[in-house]
Amino acid sequence: MMKQSKMSKIKGMLKVSPKEVTEALVERGEKQLFRLSVIIDVLYALMIYKLFTLMPNPQIDGFGREELFKVLTESYLNYTVILIGLVLVIIYWGLSNLQFGNLKRTNSKHSVISIVQIFTLMLYIYFVRLDAEFEGEVLLMQLQSAFLAIAGFLSLWSWHYALKHDLVSNAPTEIEKETLYFKLVPEPLVSLLTLPLAYFGPLIWTLGWLLLIPVGWALKKYRHHLTFMDSLRTKEKLESNEEN
Repeated sequence: MMKQSKMSKIKGMLKVSPKEVTEALVERGEKQLFRLSVIIDVLYALMIYKLFTLMPNPQIDGFGREELFKVLTESYLNYTVILIGLVLVIIYWGLSNLQFGNLKRTNSKHSVISIVQIFTLMLYIYFVRLDAEFEGEVLLMQLQSAFLAIAGFLSLWSWHYALKHDLVSNAPTEIEKETLYFKLVPEPLVSLLTLPLAYFGPLIWTLGWLLLIPVGWALKKYRHHLTFMDSLRTKEKLESNEEN
């Protein structure tokens, strides 16, 4: 009896209420979100730096003063690919800030999705480097498009997961939460559209990224339409409540 009494007492001391467990999970999630944000910002900074290192370097590429003009004028496609990569990485970083700016915490699965997305972008940078060395290789252009598309769809999954698992704060409205999906769509959609363009050569494939402009514009117009319709519905509800 004494042993059973001691055992039940120990179990009672070790027992934690659901509320305390929830508070502990929330606290860990908040700290984990901060650490995840720092890691992601550092990796984005490294990717931007890596893109700049792809520019022609006399010590690495082995050209002298005599070949300088020729290198700078004949490698315009490489510069364009590097510039596009830089713009796309900055765009993804901005979209990452949009998502993380409205998160109140994270969890293990959401963190894994976010880190895998960064890893796919790092693979994209790797294939940009190979493309700079083996100009015009169809497979390398397709791999760049493919990994950018994967990164974009992982970003959509990350936001969807955050909404479904109550990781988003109450600051954004329901319409703002929904319209963020449309902000995340242009990059992976255009990445998929550029996949077949690689067969037509590096110039056509590079120009294909300009599709970001009309696709982004069209989705922005649709977002504004959704916001306008939501404001109309809100206004009608307020007017009907006042009449009642």
